[in-house]
Amino acid sequence: MRRPEQNRLARLRQSMRENGLDALLVTRREDVRYLSGFTGSSGSLLVASNRSCLITDFRYDVQARKETTGITILIQKTDHFTAVRHAGEHMGVGTLWFDESALTVEGVKNLKKKGFKLKGHADLVKTLRQLKDKQELANIRTAIRRAEEAFLQLMVDIKPGATEQGLGLKLEYLMRNKGSRKAAFDTIVASGVHGAMPHASVTNRRIKNGDLVTFDFGAEANGYFCDMTRTFCVGKPSIRQREVHELVLQAQSMAIRSVGIGVSCKSVDAAARGVIKDAGHGKHFGHGTGHGIGLMVHEGPSVSPLSNDMVEEDMVFTVEPGVYIPGWGGVRIEDMVQVTGKGARVLTTLPRELDGLRSL
Repeated sequence: MRRPEQNRLARLRQSMRENGLDALLVTRREDVRYLSGFTGSSGSLLVASNRSCLITDFRYDVQARKETTGITILIQKTDHFTAVRHAGEHMGVGTLWFDESALTVEGVKNLKKKGFKLKGHADLVKTLRQLKDKQELANIRTAIRRAEEAFLQLMVDIKPGATEQGLGLKLEYLMRNKGSRKAAFDTIVASGVHGAMPHASVTNRRIKNGDLVTFDFGAEANGYFCDMTRTFCVGKPSIRQREVHELVLQAQSMAIRSVGIGVSCKSVDAAARGVIKDAGHGKHFGHGTGHGIGLMVHEGPSVSPLSNDMVEEDMVFTVEPGVYIPGWGGVRIEDMVQVTGKGARVLTTLPRELDGLRSL
């Protein structure tokens, strides 16, 4: 049975043929893992029409041979770029293509010094990674389950007197206790006026009765991540809090309903943004509506006013509109969706009710 990585390499080679690429040097760590299964922190993958070579160092000799199949392993004897040259000579590489968004200027200079004829290209692997295969979807669902189970355990601790930092630390502990190697990113716990900052850093502020509290967090599974946000009220919500929360929920629902194969990601963003703008809060929503997620927390596609991406089947991305009012606070609701032939399948399941804590 073929490994997922072998199927991905086959898709990449097809894309290379369509774009006239004979040999491609893959240097971004997540791309190398995606195509080879290698999880080490140092290495690049040279992909030609009929073979591939993983170049890494002595630290990962055993690991590379254990994690990969059907790929030549080259352990560098001196520096990495000399090893790439040796691999290129052995594979008969003339022109070496590289991803312009991943290779540094210094890296380009070093490869030129080794005698390569270089050509930059848009990120072919990024395009492939936007469409999730069955194994990737399974990993993402596992990450979601870990994060949601951890948060449900945490909910009893979200009460007056608790600190943002304490809640954030416990949530990360609970996610790791469920099997996550790490949090997907620095957990956000923003209470009261701190909620007006979309990426607020946790503080020692103690939560008060009547506060809105926004939690933005994610877990990991086999290198894949999830990302979700909920905003709750500790105590009885005010009329204004309910109005803003309901507005954000309506904007999110409109965006999710707009998802379909062949529509533009820009139009998905516009569906959410229009609802918020029509309610007079356009200036209070200044970020994109969503982003792809997988081996990286932020990857393609981009769901924003500037996006040129189109929605395709088996994309996975977030839908996360928000309203942020300086001096008052903010509301963000974020869910992850998978694109299917019938539209968006919402993968995240946590309660969205503003007063969801009161049912505990």
